[in-house]
Amino acid sequence: MAGQSKRRTKATAGPGGKRRIAGYLLLLLMIGLGVYLAYLNHLINARFEGDTWALPSRVYARALELYPGLALSSEQLEYELRLASYLQVESQPSAGQYRRLGESLELHARAFSFSGELQPARLLQVFFDDGRVTALTDSSSGADLALFRLPPVIIGSYYPGSGEDRLLLAEDEIPQALVEVLIAVEDRKFYQHYGISPRAILRALLANLRAGKTVQGGSTLTQQLAKNLFLTPAKSLLRKLNEAFMALLLELRFSKKTIITAYINEVFLLQQNRIAIHGFARASRMLFRRSVDNLEPQHLALLVGMVKGPSRYNPFKTPETATRRRNLVLKVMLDQGLLEQWQYAAAASAPLGIVSRLPGVNPFPAYLDLVKHQLQTNYSSDELSRRGLQVFTAFDPLAQRNLELGLARGLRRFNQAELQAAVVITDYLSGDTKALVSDRETDYPGFNRALMAQRPIGSLIKPLLLYGLLQGDLTLASKVKDEPIRIRQSNQKIWEPRNYDREQHGEMSLYQAFIRSYNLPFVSLGVNGGLEALAQNLDKIRLLKHDVIYPSMLLGTTAMSAYEVAQMFQVIANNGYFTPLTTIRSVSDQQHRSLERVPLESHKLFDQAGMIQVQRALIGVAESGTASYLRQRFPGRNLAGKTGTTNAARDSWFAGFSQRLLTVVWLGRDDNRPINLTGSSGALRVWSDIMELQGFESFKLSHDGSLEWRPINPVNGGLVRKSCENGVLLPFPKGRLPTKKSACP
Repeated sequence: MAGQSKRRTKATAGPGGKRRIAGYLLLLLMIGLGVYLAYLNHLINARFEGDTWALPSRVYARALELYPGLALSSEQLEYELRLASYLQVESQPSAGQYRRLGESLELHARAFSFSGELQPARLLQVFFDDGRVTALTDSSSGADLALFRLPPVIIGSYYPGSGEDRLLLAEDEIPQALVEVLIAVEDRKFYQHYGISPRAILRALLANLRAGKTVQGGSTLTQQLAKNLFLTPAKSLLRKLNEAFMALLLELRFSKKTIITAYINEVFLLQQNRIAIHGFARASRMLFRRSVDNLEPQHLALLVGMVKGPSRYNPFKTPETATRRRNLVLKVMLDQGLLEQWQYAAAASAPLGIVSRLPGVNPFPAYLDLVKHQLQTNYSSDELSRRGLQVFTAFDPLAQRNLELGLARGLRRFNQAELQAAVVITDYLSGDTKALVSDRETDYPGFNRALMAQRPIGSLIKPLLLYGLLQGDLTLASKVKDEPIRIRQSNQKIWEPRNYDREQHGEMSLYQAFIRSYNLPFVSLGVNGGLEALAQNLDKIRLLKHDVIYPSMLLGTTAMSAYEVAQMFQVIANNGYFTPLTTIRSVSDQQHRSLERVPLESHKLFDQAGMIQVQRALIGVAESGTASYLRQRFPGRNLAGKTGTTNAARDSWFAGFSQRLLTVVWLGRDDNRPINLTGSSGALRVWSDIMELQGFESFKLSHDGSLEWRPINPVNGGLVRKSCENGVLLPFPKGRLPTKKSACP
């Protein structure tokens, strides 16, 4: 029995037993490999069946509408075209190009989807004369056009946490020339292999062994895609195995066209500050200001050449190395029959043709910050940085350009390096925010002063205070006294306000006190009922900042941002109708489906007749008051506005409006030290520099049947003859006309 047991043990350990053990191990290995492949396949499914990439949301400017009679010069149109990455050419333009033809511009507008309705690409000619569009014609048919909407400019993006930027191309949007060059250089057997190329791997291995270092790679395009999408760049045997397995799975799951499309959208090509530029479409726009379907052979060669080493062949840092690499790719194109000899010679001798410098990540950071702030109630930061939304705004690139140029010109006059600025330009009828800056360095993405900086507004509060007084027993002709006043506050301290000039000016009309911005009359009137009305009116427009009301509010100690000041003056300029200021017009998804539209919203909060009286007083400020500089700068033009200066000249303000345009300017220092500029000597001058470039129509007062107009002596408020040269024509509610007469001043 013992012998039999020994024999059985030996039999189990014999050749047959070893084969069974090996079979079990092989089975376990196959199961493990199957599980691992299933895991890799799950990763591929999750990536390709979900959102393959986190896509930045794009923010668009308003669409420029061209029509005969539009106030627009050829130079301004060129600026907007360049901002939209249109390329100037000498021959007939293709999509995304334009050329000069005498005093006209011929441009080939790209196709664009407006509210889900595709506007096809179109070749048209725009004629100009004396700063206006005189005619539009369709270049193909010669027919006159009454209106054409240019596709809007992309003014910024909200990037994903990965810091990646790309423009996605669909399969049918990829130029065949790009595919052919890419395959010729990176993977000539792309259409023959199944994800890996053993011959290429062996060839690369031998070359590397001979060189004693890595000089050649054996990866196919599919392997490169797998590495870029799923793996780390670390070089290891495990990563290479994963790369090979994933490449095989990709080839089993997807067509060659899908794989090459994904590769063209994914490959990293350029670094723009903190943003990584992926994909040929975005890199082409960045480097050449061209779309990929508009690239010449030398451009294609440079982009494909950069795939091998984006840093090594960066055309900005190493232009000579990039040129040699480009020309090597051109030689490959010649050898593969993708170029004729003459084409090769021309392309190899051409300059790189790249932009002089990469544009800023977001050239209008303050405006983009405001857009994000206004979107946050409906969209999270994650949604904005991943869903590829299209956000259409009221941003006007031409107004922004004028703002930036005018601000730079205005600041130069003061020679104060620490002087900061915030400027807002709005359309007070629609509530559209057209342009905005929050720093003297207008493309600096720092603290948004226009939105966040809370500064005392000084005499900018007086128009709303005046409205409250006029709703009581007073008119613009009422007599008021400019005399000292002492007020005991709740803490028992005595407050003694003063005029800015430290003088008292006696008795005068309310109109005169307002346009000269005297403090004492308004404090005296305010503590006798005007303060409560002011607080109520601020509350109506959501700008009452304190539960406790202090008399010092009458002199503008309330702090506001420039954007909040613009909202306050919007109501005044718009006859008492409150229209919330906004940047956003609509939001669409990647498929151009409208997600939301922002309707025009306007509510009557104040009496129109009362606001017209305030507007007339604001015109008086520009005619003969603290902003009379405007009458000298813009003779014959009707403007309305108010200066504001705070204690020790720490803040300089001006808020003014023409027909539809309302602009607010703030100047000051971040450390709150005096700038020695009043509203008149500082912000008003900058405002004028901006508006001179902007161009504007004179402000027109609305007609209101409840008002009657009479000429008065602005000093004492008495009625004067119509022929009185120094009389001022002012509106009065019917039944409250001035009765006392006065000599002509």
